[in-house]
Amino acid sequence: MIDILDVGSGNLKSLKNWIEKASIPCRYVDNPADIKSGLIVLPGVGSVGPYMSRFREKGFDKAVIGHIGGGGRVLGICLGFQILGGYSEEDGGVECLNILDGHVERIQSCDSHNGWELISLNKKKLNNQSFSSQYQLTRKQKIEGRVFYNHEYGFVNKDADTFDLRISKELDRYSGLIIKDKIIGIQFHPEKSQHSGHELISMIL
Repeated sequence: MIDILDVGSGNLKSLKNWIEKASIPCRYVDNPADIKSGLIVLPGVGSVGPYMSRFREKGFDKAVIGHIGGGGRVLGICLGFQILGGYSEEDGGVECLNILDGHVERIQSCDSHNGWELISLNKKKLNNQSFSSQYQLTRKQKIEGRVFYNHEYGFVNKDADTFDLRISKELDRYSGLIIKDKIIGIQFHPEKSQHSGHELISMIL
């Protein structure tokens, strides 16, 4: 069972469908006391200020940090990935969870990034990270395809020890996917990325 944190915003239904298509049971959790899974998913759509306010009001901030400290795994998607950093420049500057060494800033080269980008992910390169697949859904070791982005702010990674796939050559300042031990952050929308999104969940979960 995978727990999807319900902060009151985001693409919860499409994420649940994406996970269940891989034949993995999941559920929404809106109370930190109800977290039972070894893997929790942090979805996120919208702006970081209201999101972090609701996140803290519900007590999810302490719950996520405690979950990681206890050896649990975390998957952050889009805004749910961005809040794993130290702070975001959005909404006048917002302190985030400070779990990953990095920050979020408005994308410098364009007003927004909305569209498809190529992805090439080789699972063998993740051997120095402990985020291994639990469900063994596929033996495939490599993904080659396209994934879908829709965001105005990007994550600037400062930790050289992470596995870090940048968005593209044009947006190589920003991370598209980060894996740090048992934490994975994804800036694109895997649930909207069709075949590549399905291959990704089969590989990492």
